Amino acid sequence: MLSFQERELRSALRHAVGASAYYRETIGDLVASDAPLSALPVLTKRLLMENFDRLVTDSRLSRHQVEQHIDGAASGSLLLGEYRTFATGGTTGERGVAVYDGRAWLAAIANMVRFQAIVGIDEKTQAAAIFASSPVHISYHIGAELRAIRPAGPRLNVLMPIEEIVGALNASQPEVISTYPSFVRVLAGEQRAGRLKIKPRLIRTSAETLTEDVRDIASKTWQAIVANSYVCTEAGPMGHECMLGDGMHLAEDSFVFEVVDENNRPVPEGVEGAKLLVTSLTNRTLPLVRYEISDIVAMAREPCRCGLPFWRLGSIAGRREEMLRFAKRGGGSVDVHAHRLRSPLVGAAGVRQYQFTPLPCGLEITISVFAEADPAVVSAAVERAVRAALAAVGAEPKDLRVRVVDAIERSGSGAKEKLVVAAGAAETGPTG
Repeated sequence: MLSFQERELRSALRHAVGASAYYRETIGDLVASDAPLSALPVLTKRLLMENFDRLVTDSRLSRHQVEQHIDGAASGSLLLGEYRTFATGGTTGERGVAVYDGRAWLAAIANMVRFQAIVGIDEKTQAAAIFASSPVHISYHIGAELRAIRPAGPRLNVLMPIEEIVGALNASQPEVISTYPSFVRVLAGEQRAGRLKIKPRLIRTSAETLTEDVRDIASKTWQAIVANSYVCTEAGPMGHECMLGDGMHLAEDSFVFEVVDENNRPVPEGVEGAKLLVTSLTNRTLPLVRYEISDIVAMAREPCRCGLPFWRLGSIAGRREEMLRFAKRGGGSVDVHAHRLRSPLVGAAGVRQYQFTPLPCGLEITISVFAEADPAVVSAAVERAVRAALAAVGAEPKDLRVRVVDAIERSGSGAKEKLVVAAGAAETGPTG
């Protein structure tokens, strides 16, 4: 595997230098001297977008042209008759665009198909996917490709009225459901209320950080296993859990992965890095060399008991942008990842959705509650629980607020739920 990966890496680097003006200037001499991958510069989303026209290997393509196509009425069609185009805002709020040639797209779908095969999904599996509604998002097109090789199922998205989704799932009775972790909670609430009546054996999640509370919810509600997948709009499907759920197996024959610290130095296996660097071996039109993804991850220490040859991410703690800073007891400051505060919120009865907004001296927690819950009671419980969780790590925010709204709207073309938003940017419906 590693020998194959090294050959493909050298081929991809030579192609990038030969066909891309950007890479010829930035890494040409290093590649010619057979410098190690770790010696090459990192590509951020900002650099990708600023240099898009010089980075792509087809001179007919430009960022403006791709953006116009994505924003146009025919965004779901092929650009120039051969390129699939997608947009992403991610959790950073910084927009990016990606293009896939035919070979790269086939590789992306092949990765997803084989990943799903390891959790028992094949061409006979009755499945339902509930992701983005817009054709500008990669999950929309992956869903379309997979529906074409599976038994007919409902076409659903997370922005549809929940009544329609519940009705379609009750009628189709899928054995596998693929959706965002945040939407698993919504479906579980409908099942507990008696409106949804399904018995899935497997829940596949993607695009948002999967936490243990979601696994517990799926187990308690349906006795279902949860298998997480790892997809990046710019790179495609990169990893998937096996049925053991002990880390994310990575497609090492399609990508090279590096877990590094804030200075782009490698960290040991089992140690969380500040970011993940991804080099694609399959997309020759949009080469990605050490592309920065701001996920806080750690590589596993030991091979998986399932026997797959792919190494895996042992943990994904969330995005770097989801780190919150608070005043520390006794002076100074302490950083707390927003995911540390998930458990107190999940444990507070009546909470339906939640979102964090950093304040100059503290934190605002926006929540929506279930119809039968008393907003004042839930709000007080949330404040107590979060204060206790922060106190446990020595954090003492001067200002801690809980705001109750009717609903927290999903964000961007991918219709994801953002865990952390900037002040004044909360994605909410009318205030309750």
